[in-house]
Amino acid sequence: MSHDHEPHLPTLQAPVKALDPHGVQIVGLGTIVFAIGALACWWQLPALVAIDKGWWLSTAAVGTGIGILALAVLLILRRRRLR
Repeated sequence: MSHDHEPHLPTLQAPVKALDPHGVQIVGLGTIVFAIGALACWWQLPALVAIDKGWWLSTAAVGTGIGILALAVLLILRRRRLR
């Protein structure tokens, strides 16, 4: 039995550009969210310590720091690619 039609390709991707090919916007947003979380944890630190969740402040602070470092690297890489 022969088929005279083109094969069906169910995994064909539409040619759509990425919204943020450098990742600066999403990393920036994540960094802002972590910074807001760190401020909220700092403000509520006595309540967090009372329920043994004081480590949340450290987690939010580390997330903010990593986000700042990642933003710096991504901005440098984006600047190099645009040259």
